Amino acid sequence: MSLRIAPVVLKGDAVRLEPLAAEHAQGLYNRGRVKADWAYLPRGCFVDMADTRHWIDEALATPGQLPFAIVETARERVVGSTRYLAIHPEHRSLEIGWTWLGQEWQRTAINTQTKLLLLSHAFERLGCARVEFKTDSRNQRSQQALLRIGATREGVLRNHMIAQNNYLRDSVYFSVIEAEWPEVKARLEDLIGRAAPTG
Repeated sequence: MSLRIAPVVLKGDAVRLEPLAAEHAQGLYNRGRVKADWAYLPRGCFVDMADTRHWIDEALATPGQLPFAIVETARERVVGSTRYLAIHPEHRSLEIGWTWLGQEWQRTAINTQTKLLLLSHAFERLGCARVEFKTDSRNQRSQQALLRIGATREGVLRNHMIAQNNYLRDSVYFSVIEAEWPEVKARLEDLIGRAAPTG
């Protein structure tokens, strides 16, 4: 297998990931207006529909990324977004990031299923040797969630990037490598099986 990234629809029991498009703007705006939800992302929450459309346009225009809309299938509602980025075919590696969900869907099986779909596609279809995640060192909830699914904490890049309000951010890196994928997949499937219904 070779790591050839192309737009794709990924389907699970409760969630569908589809290539981000202009038609998702209203749903994303409806879910993405809570300031606290964007505290650790590179930019703040959506302020209006024009801002949301601009964010979509930027995501689609950024080289080396594949952004998705997260759709809750039970109610066919757009509930958030995620993407592949830092794609390095020569090293068979990529990053999963820019993940956010509306408040109603945070800490539900939707996020877990999203990670399962993205990781399954990365390892089983794209042939990745490594999938990485990075998070703001202040974001303890994200770090705990990554440890919970079985990702390995690798270390901290100090003063890694300038975040919102010119904050000089330290980034914590996590990864899953191909040898660990069967165990991580089993853990994700177990977490989804034990989760309460989301709809």
